[in-house]
Amino acid sequence: MIVARYAVSDPGKSAERSRLIEEHKAYLRGAPIRILLSGPSAPSAEGRDSTALVIAEVETLAEFEAFSAGDPFVRCGVYGSVDVFEWRPTFGVLLESL
Repeated sequence: MIVARYAVSDPGKSAERSRLIEEHKAYLRGAPIRILLSGPSAPSAEGRDSTALVIAEVETLAEFEAFSAGDPFVRCGVYGSVDVFEWRPTFGVLLESL
């Protein structure tokens, strides 16, 4: 199954973000799951909170939820909100590679 995590950063946690960024990246790179795409949004000109997206292929949603919960950014509250859900892509050039 394909799953996604959409996370919105807590603007009050910028110090924690800076302190944990390398640990966060290492956690994603060492993932025991198949991460298809991952990355932050581009900086917003409107000053909105930054966001990040992870798209992965896993056996179960629970497997991904457990992985997400172990992310240093999630554990330490760098993200103000985290949504994890099954995603069912139906169109696009990348679909053929899934």
